[in-house]
Amino acid sequence: MGQHRDDNTGGSSFPAVALWHNSVYRTYWVGAFVSFLGSWMQTVAQGWVVYEITNSKLLLGLLGFVGSLPTTLFSLFGGVVADRFEKRRLVIATQALFAVNAFVLSMLVLTKRVEFWHIALIAALNGFIVAIDAPARQAMVMDLVGEQFVTVGVAMNSAAFNTARILGPAIAGKLIEVVNAGWCFFINAVSYVGIIAALWRIPGTPNQSTVERLSVWSELKEGVGYVYRDGLLRTLVLLDCALSIFAMSYTTLMPVFARDVLQVGKQGLGNLFSATGFGALMGALTLARVAGVVPRGKVVITAATGLCTGLLLFALSRSYLLSLGCLVLIGGCAVSTLGSINALLQSLSPEHLRGRTMSLHVFALMGLAPFGNLLMGWLASRWTATVAITTGAMVCAAVVGVTALRRDVRQLPAV
Repeated sequence: MGQHRDDNTGGSSFPAVALWHNSVYRTYWVGAFVSFLGSWMQTVAQGWVVYEITNSKLLLGLLGFVGSLPTTLFSLFGGVVADRFEKRRLVIATQALFAVNAFVLSMLVLTKRVEFWHIALIAALNGFIVAIDAPARQAMVMDLVGEQFVTVGVAMNSAAFNTARILGPAIAGKLIEVVNAGWCFFINAVSYVGIIAALWRIPGTPNQSTVERLSVWSELKEGVGYVYRDGLLRTLVLLDCALSIFAMSYTTLMPVFARDVLQVGKQGLGNLFSATGFGALMGALTLARVAGVVPRGKVVITAATGLCTGLLLFALSRSYLLSLGCLVLIGGCAVSTLGSINALLQSLSPEHLRGRTMSLHVFALMGLAPFGNLLMGWLASRWTATVAITTGAMVCAAVVGVTALRRDVRQLPAV
């Protein structure tokens, strides 16, 4: 797909503007944005429906666990699948499966036949699909824009995701309040039509790799062994893991804070998610601005400290406005921290091991997420949601403190 770029993509001094002139990527971006919008609507509605029909904090955590566990088990194999099939057709298939699952869920909710096991089963099925979809979609950016614009392409994808993260939950909250949560699932099902249509319009490029590979297990051991022996890479991956388990899992308990702690209801839940999305978008823009100016080690430590602070304040807050502000801080610092770690892992790894190093980053964020979700749900059911998030914030703060003590992290240059 990369050879189908427009001739005028390099005609602007602003890379994002230049890339927007690429009709192939522009078509894909619009379709992806619509899909992201529907997905965020479903995320909010799904949590609300589960809490409404079960009134169980533990089941909220369990839902996150069963939805993410398949990705944990099979995400490393998803990259193998992406290398063996044409990525565009593979993503079309995964998006179609997502659409079918969303439609089934919408019918169950709208007809008032939905039970927890229905939602859990569909979440698990989506987890299997994500394990294949995520590596293929990430790898497809290079095919769409070429090596010159790959960084900008990734940044624009992040902008689409986080803009949808702002708008989707707000729309979902209003729909849940005015009509029925089932319409959020139905709209999500329809939203996949956009990206499927966009992908059909993009010329395909069959995989041409002729590299003879080792077994999947042998390649995996080689990559893990390299990261483990490199102290700096090992520290960054461990920070990834800590943030995934103890920090990013706070979203599992959002319905609890919306209904019971802050008492702001369905629309308030949507606004809480939107505040996180707004912060994430601001964080992505800020990270792009400080790139090459502020030392990367300082960015990681400062942003991670801000994330821990925001989580602690959110857990203790009983003010709706203060909670919204905390979530903006959390969203911005999370994107800045994880984005910086992503870039560091890529730049510090040799080319022949870069994919496997990045697979550990993906595994930390997506593969460990179910355990963090389950842990937060258990802590909240055993004590309170406030105790759960406070505990997570304190554990993360300890890991950030240990990371900050490493000289090699503090001395990372601004490149």
